[in-house]
Amino acid sequence: MSTQDTSLPRRLLLGSTAAAAAGGLLTGFGAGSLRSAQATTQIPATELGYRSFYGQYQSGIIDAQQEHAVFIGWDMRWREGSKNQSKKQQVQALLQMISDDAARLMSGRGVLADTEPEMAQPPSELTLTVGLGQSLLDVIGQGTVGSMPAFANDELEEQYQQSDLLIQFCSQDPTALHHAVRAVSKNLRQLTTRRFVQTGFMRTMPGADTFRNLFGQVDGVNNPADQAREQAVFGEGSWIPNGTTLALRRFEMDLDRWDEVDVTGRDFALGRRQSDGSPLSGTSVNDPVDLTAENELGLPRIAANAHVALAKPGHGGETIHRRGYNFDDGQHAGLLFASYQSDPRSSFIPVQHRLAAADALNTWLKPVGSALYAILPGVDEGGYVGQQLFS
Repeated sequence: MSTQDTSLPRRLLLGSTAAAAAGGLLTGFGAGSLRSAQATTQIPATELGYRSFYGQYQSGIIDAQQEHAVFIGWDMRWREGSKNQSKKQQVQALLQMISDDAARLMSGRGVLADTEPEMAQPPSELTLTVGLGQSLLDVIGQGTVGSMPAFANDELEEQYQQSDLLIQFCSQDPTALHHAVRAVSKNLRQLTTRRFVQTGFMRTMPGADTFRNLFGQVDGVNNPADQAREQAVFGEGSWIPNGTTLALRRFEMDLDRWDEVDVTGRDFALGRRQSDGSPLSGTSVNDPVDLTAENELGLPRIAANAHVALAKPGHGGETIHRRGYNFDDGQHAGLLFASYQSDPRSSFIPVQHRLAAADALNTWLKPVGSALYAILPGVDEGGYVGQQLFS
């Protein structure tokens, strides 16, 4: 029987991938000590429905946004005692295990000991993007991103605040996405405690990278593109080469009160027309936001407290890449605001302070979740996510 044939029963004998990690068996995992013969085989990224786990950057950041997402935060369950690994070794083993799972799932194969491997195919552009809170960077002894500060209008709920570990799962198909979430979650049960699960959805508008949020507004207008996007996300100020940060904020929307606002009032609060996303200072969605433009009465076309006026970058260093999703959990609905940027201290945080203090949309928005993560660099084939931190 080949190595490939025996690897699954061996893992089943252990119980699960997580059981192997809990026993300290993943030391050297990146070198292939528990990797099956197929673990590094990747279907070409150019083939329809597949995105590569390997590359300079992690997938799911500046590549095309998928329609469905799940953000899951976990806290570590440390195993104390001389017979166990150090905390740093436990984090390393965890990242090795997640990397093996992600490489398999993104290439359309189930994880080791997967009870429903058929559900991994096709992956439908599945991506898994891994980030760490400052707490784990401190354990490893490498890197600084800090924590999310408090903002003026926060009404945060404990369950949606900072976790040690975050994985952003995205796919075009909710079934493939569900399987990936469940497969990875099962393998993490013995190693972590789940803090939150936040599920989102969106549908890009024809011929554009924008989508409509649940207020009916065109979301994602004027996101940086191409080299400007890459620079904003991975450029100067990044905590590690080829890495970035994710600011994840959960905003509940008061849709019932929003229904009471007429179109003119909605446009005024945003500073853009709900109909097509064009700024009130222009006629096309791609027109720049001109805060000096006046109407026939000599009044500003865009109010000083309109959302676009306060969100507009004051300089190039405030540019962020938004990758948001709508959510509706049956009781509450709103927006999962996912913002990627190289240095949140000079970009996301000052912009968010302005918005929290005066944004006209705050009347209908309630921030209930807030967290900041160090998104790890991309992975070389045969390696694992975060390997640079342990060299």
